[in-house]
Amino acid sequence: MPVNRISRWVTRWLDRRGLGAVADTLDQAAAAEGSVDALHDMARRAIARGEPGMALARLQDALALAPTDASLLCSQGAAYRNNGEFALARRSYEQALVLKPDYLQVLSNLGEWCLAKGLNEEALEWLDKAIAISPHFFEARVNKTAALFELSRFEDARALAQQLVDEEPTRPEAHLNQGNLLVHTGKSKLGIKHYKKALELQPGYAEAHYNLASLLGTKGDIAATISYLERRLKERGDSVQNLAMLAVARQAAGHLAQSEALCRRILERQPDNVTALVTLGSCLSIGGNSASASALYEQVFEHDPSQAAMGSNILFEHNNIHSTSRSKLFEMHRAWAERFEAPLERQNDFSQRNRDPCRKLKIGYVSGDFVRHPVGFLLRDILRHHNAEQFEVHCFSMAIRPEEVLPELREAADAWEDIFFLTDDELVALIEKAEIDILIDLSGHTAFNRLLVFARRPAPVQVEWIGYFHSTGMSSIDYFITDPHTTPIDNGQLFTEIPVYMPHTRFCYGPPGYVPEVVSAPFAKNGFITFGSFNRLPKMTDAVISAWSRIVLGVPGSRLVIKSGALSEDVVKERLLARFSQHGVTPERLELREGSPHNDMLGEYGDIDLALDSFPFNGGMTSLEALWMGVPVVTVAGDTVVSRQTVSALANLGLEDELAFDSVEAYVQGAVTLAANPARLCELRAELRARMAASPLRDDTRFTQDLERLLRNMWGAWCQGRKLESNSVAAPV
Repeated sequence: MPVNRISRWVTRWLDRRGLGAVADTLDQAAAAEGSVDALHDMARRAIARGEPGMALARLQDALALAPTDASLLCSQGAAYRNNGEFALARRSYEQALVLKPDYLQVLSNLGEWCLAKGLNEEALEWLDKAIAISPHFFEARVNKTAALFELSRFEDARALAQQLVDEEPTRPEAHLNQGNLLVHTGKSKLGIKHYKKALELQPGYAEAHYNLASLLGTKGDIAATISYLERRLKERGDSVQNLAMLAVARQAAGHLAQSEALCRRILERQPDNVTALVTLGSCLSIGGNSASASALYEQVFEHDPSQAAMGSNILFEHNNIHSTSRSKLFEMHRAWAERFEAPLERQNDFSQRNRDPCRKLKIGYVSGDFVRHPVGFLLRDILRHHNAEQFEVHCFSMAIRPEEVLPELREAADAWEDIFFLTDDELVALIEKAEIDILIDLSGHTAFNRLLVFARRPAPVQVEWIGYFHSTGMSSIDYFITDPHTTPIDNGQLFTEIPVYMPHTRFCYGPPGYVPEVVSAPFAKNGFITFGSFNRLPKMTDAVISAWSRIVLGVPGSRLVIKSGALSEDVVKERLLARFSQHGVTPERLELREGSPHNDMLGEYGDIDLALDSFPFNGGMTSLEALWMGVPVVTVAGDTVVSRQTVSALANLGLEDELAFDSVEAYVQGAVTLAANPARLCELRAELRARMAASPLRDDTRFTQDLERLLRNMWGAWCQGRKLESNSVAAPV
């Protein structure tokens, strides 16, 4: 074998084993002797390392030796493009085609170049030329998928992406391509699976890693992802897919204004882009504009009515919208169920299930919130106190990152399943195999719900509890656990489930170990009253802003502290300040605080004299935490589950008559009156924690016993072939 061929074989063998630096050393000697191949290989490695300038230098040396080598011109085009020199890149490709008109790689690269410049029709023409010459040319077909997507031919793009995965299942690029199509057509969970598969096939695949991090990443991952995506956009042009992924990453990082701007850029080019619509909706929702967010979700839903999760997003947002009546909201939930539940409903055969009403029961909890989330904290002490002789506890977790699950929950469960990547049919099979007797949903129409699993009836008894604040609208969920204060018997609340009652409260608060002590009322040192709300911004409707403004203006010198994670963004602060200014509240009367670690946030209640609840969407955990920190909470008592969460807490403390009001007018006057009574504020602050500690809100042992009695009653009724009536847990069946 000639020496030069031996050298080429050795360096390429080193390349395949990731020893490019060693290969470069060998090639430098060959290049010094005039080897065009050595110069070309060194250039290719430089492109792969992200060093297009170095690659161009090598290629210019090679072209001086071989000016009619089309492959060198092809590589030069790639290097120019990665260096952001698009015009020179195209000239190189065109020169290569003059020398070799049927050069497949150049035809594909020209298609990709056109995509980067937004010339999507021309891109498709170049790619089709390549595919006509070689119908199975993989790279051109991948690029064609992107071109079809950019042209909004989503179904054609999806079909081609699926074809590539079917034909080339071991090619990581095929799975990345499929993942992109799925994510950007609203099927993120399936897309994530393909990103993971691409990384299994090629662990160092940067694009798959960063696309996955955009959707699932930690804070550190997201920062690196943003840097990567911005560099990629600079190098390869602003394709819709890359812009959309950057918008997702920006939103995940809390950069709402930047994400919103990216989404609007995308929607100018592609008005039905699902990722942009959903991401923009999420930005607006987090920033407090539920009505606009819901309108965007409705646009996606109208375009693709098969997306149950989008329908759930719309329902969730309407809980915040004051103009949506109780009856209208209930009908919206029923319509969702008629569309998505009804086709899946089945009568499962539980004929072999042991109908002994007294036997040990298998309880299954399903949630995406077994983490540092209100649901996780509210459930923690219940799992600890479940009677192990009577109940076997299974947790089915939709947590995106299992490592973030509260360890106390995992330790307390008898069985734990991470189910994020399971299909509905797979999860149904898992629940049926475990022979769960009572399946309890803790998500409702919130993120990561598995309501369509409940529609398939995998357990004899199915229940809705904490996690959502409205009837699901579903007939396959048998019961809705509530309490007499949240759902008064004559209140007229609407349910498709049977409302069944805990005797005192449906929430049992367990403070974290790091909770600080109650401090004295801040007005004593400040010389003025400080109102506060740590609720999410979407709860702050126009009616809430109006009422809070009247309260602040009604108490001379008072201040209002609003704390929310979204307030890290200047544009969100400016919008909120503008809303208050419309009611005459100047910025110096407001203090807007961004999010902070939980222990720090709890400590900040030391700055608040009186908490103002939102309405119609009351605080849940937010109100419980304020009360535990010695801060009284005034609320408007509504007529729905979500608008009576704080009422229920106050009733269990014997403070309903003093702090809960039947109208907004009474709420405003009540807050102003209490603020003018510093002695009473001090009394409440001094006694609230002790009151709460002695109340049903903190009696986790009794709460768990009451819950178990209710579950046992449900089971006993099923064994008798019937359902419970809407009643309390006081008397066992």
